[in-house]
Amino acid sequence: MSTPGAIAVYTSGSGIPEHVSERPWRGVYHHWDGYPTGLGQHLLYRAQRAQGDLGAVVRQLIDEAPWGWSLCMPGPEKPEGQRFSEQEPGLRVAPEETGAVAYVYVFDVEARRLDVFTTHVGGEGRRLSSVNFSSTGSPDLPALDLHPEETVTEPFLPGEALSARALKDCLEGLPPLEAVRETDSTRLQWVDTQQGPDESLSILFMVVTFEDGVISNVVEQEWNLVPPSARREPERVRHFLEALAEVLLEDPKRFNAFWISSQDSLRRSGARQRESFARILRAHWARDFGSEDASS
Repeated sequence: MSTPGAIAVYTSGSGIPEHVSERPWRGVYHHWDGYPTGLGQHLLYRAQRAQGDLGAVVRQLIDEAPWGWSLCMPGPEKPEGQRFSEQEPGLRVAPEETGAVAYVYVFDVEARRLDVFTTHVGGEGRRLSSVNFSSTGSPDLPALDLHPEETVTEPFLPGEALSARALKDCLEGLPPLEAVRETDSTRLQWVDTQQGPDESLSILFMVVTFEDGVISNVVEQEWNLVPPSARREPERVRHFLEALAEVLLEDPKRFNAFWISSQDSLRRSGARQRESFARILRAHWARDFGSEDASS
């Protein structure tokens, strides 16, 4: 997940540029998880948490981290993220210098907007999407790279607030997640759940590969799956996890720890039913890996 990105702010001009170098900006390097599903979603969260004060977000993420970030997303061990230092700075980023990053996220403070540009190979600096924020920080889109399947909005499923313990119980109630082939197999194992500093719930899991009955590889991932808002809908979370189990068991290749931990449907969509989540997950797999089974 070490796909770098840049967090930036326009320094002059106006309007929505179609290319990353079309309008002047300044910014800082961000090393880990620069994808729209990672850093992009976190920037939307930051704007909402700041209640639409994009100037405050810029001060926190750019001005107060002049040497850039290893990771600005907080975790249990680093609740404020991890900044680079003057002694070990991140790489330089500028409108004419984007070769070190795959995505550039640029805030327009006056227009209350966030633009994202694709600067990876094949992206050529084109604008991917833009999100506008209300005066209270609500985005007009739930994600910067929204898929058509994610535009569904279904009725709320309110219930007793989900705890980390209840989430673990839900995981343990899923069917065994194992893909068996001729001489090897892959198994997804749930390790633990915990509540984060922002009151979200995360899952620690492992994908274990066996060859001839012997462990040949183990990948451990932390997955920040349940935002605070979704904790009020435990049935919605359960439907998502059931859909995930269904979709994983359809194809052994889907036991990919990094792909699983990048799935963020509880933030990105208004889906609440198992069938809707299954369609979303298949669509994500199809777009990420070129499969043709999105509509199945």
